[in-house]
Amino acid sequence: MIKISQNSLQLLLAVWYFIGSFLFSSYSFAQKQIKADSVTIMRQETQRQFNLDPQQPLTDRVRVTSPETLQMFREAGMSPREHELTTDERSQLKQVLAALPPLHQKVLKEHLRSINFLDNMPNTALTTTLNSSSFPVFDITVRAAIFHQTASEWMTEKERTCFKAEGSSLEVSCDIGSLSALLYVLLHETTHMVDGTLHLAQTSGFSKGIWSDRTRITAEYSPALFDSTRYRGGKPLPIRQAPSLYQSLSTTPFVSLYSTSSWNEDLAEYLSVYHFTQKLKQPFRIILRDNGKEVLVYEPLKSKLVRSRLKEMKQFYQVPAQQG
Repeated sequence: MIKISQNSLQLLLAVWYFIGSFLFSSYSFAQKQIKADSVTIMRQETQRQFNLDPQQPLTDRVRVTSPETLQMFREAGMSPREHELTTDERSQLKQVLAALPPLHQKVLKEHLRSINFLDNMPNTALTTTLNSSSFPVFDITVRAAIFHQTASEWMTEKERTCFKAEGSSLEVSCDIGSLSALLYVLLHETTHMVDGTLHLAQTSGFSKGIWSDRTRITAEYSPALFDSTRYRGGKPLPIRQAPSLYQSLSTTPFVSLYSTSSWNEDLAEYLSVYHFTQKLKQPFRIILRDNGKEVLVYEPLKSKLVRSRLKEMKQFYQVPAQQG
């Protein structure tokens, strides 16, 4: 019988523990490396499939609109036309893309196939997901007319579609500064891209306690008037209801009426308003006037409820080393 001293036994156990720990760590590292390699391969294959070069400058990704998108508009009775950018419009687009948050720019670099511009487009913009894999690829189509509008002009035009104002002395307008409408619109649309890639509206704390699912607002923040608006399946309201509607909005965490459409639109609107007000130092005021006199002003970032979500915006300005 071989006798082993207590010290030798302890040394032997220590050696075996070290070897076991080393082997387990090596296995874990290998598994992580295999997973990282598979993500990289999938990313590269998907980018190849959609002719997406991540090294291509974003401004060079302006292309003609896909036949599928054009057909969708035509089937709805629309007749949009391709818009060729002028030198000034290309310059404006370059400035706007450079002004996007860091996370947006990283996601666009990896996931944006093309930006398209149309004349006679019925809506302002459309973000299209081209595939259903865990590495999504996107096209963004934009109405070219917004190159010639300020953010305030465009937002006022959009907000007024929520109301029937014929014969009323009431009028709604928006003051969100004199920067380009294109900047606000691309902030909003590219946030959809970031969200579609990282699923932040669903998985972060942004929607907690506010949304019970993608389109259902929790009872605490769902005044009866909300479900009558065009953004929640209703129709334009008589503008005499605007004061009550905006008063109701001011008791919620939402920055705009459009935010109430879904948690995806909520995140896109909040980020856009946050970037305009906190990063670019622009105003954001929804103003209701009666015979030209202000009777109500909603400034969402002055609301404690709205500001309680500010911390969720930090993630858009901190870029991870690599994301799928």
